[in-house]
Amino acid sequence: MARIKTKKKEQLEQVKESGFYFYIIIFLLAIQTVFLFYKNYGFIKEQFQSDPNAGYENELSGSETGTGDNDTGMVDPSVIRVSVLNGCGEPGLASTWKDRLRNMKYDVRETGNASGKYNKTVILSRIEDMSYARHLARSLGVKNDNVLMQINKDLVDIDVTVIVGSDYKNLGN
Repeated sequence: MARIKTKKKEQLEQVKESGFYFYIIIFLLAIQTVFLFYKNYGFIKEQFQSDPNAGYENELSGSETGTGDNDTGMVDPSVIRVSVLNGCGEPGLASTWKDRLRNMKYDVRETGNASGKYNKTVILSRIEDMSYARHLARSLGVKNDNVLMQINKDLVDIDVTVIVGSDYKNLGN
């Protein structure tokens, strides 16, 4: 009987000892978390102070075809990587617009067909900076209502996607 009691005491001491190490590890992790928070406090404070929607205020208050932004006029078309999609079913339309956009000095990377039919031409910004999409919209005469942000992480080398709709005869005039 004495032997069983000593084994239980040894096991109980091991559990207490391992619990002690567990609390030490938790304490050290808490200190590390506080230290990292302290070192990055300026960055965290800056992230929560800035309004993430501030860049879109001009877009909401802009005019029909232009936004009034000064940055869209200063964009070099040759740095804008464009994808052209045929959104109205007219044969060869994406290829035609590829040539027209290249004549306008845009870097057209790919063409294809859209998954549906579009009555109006739509310009999709694939990056957070909307200035490229706005510049292209202004060049083609597309209204601001048809310029949307749709970020796609799968499109690595495309900044803007143009889906040419049934109103393609009125574009670029």
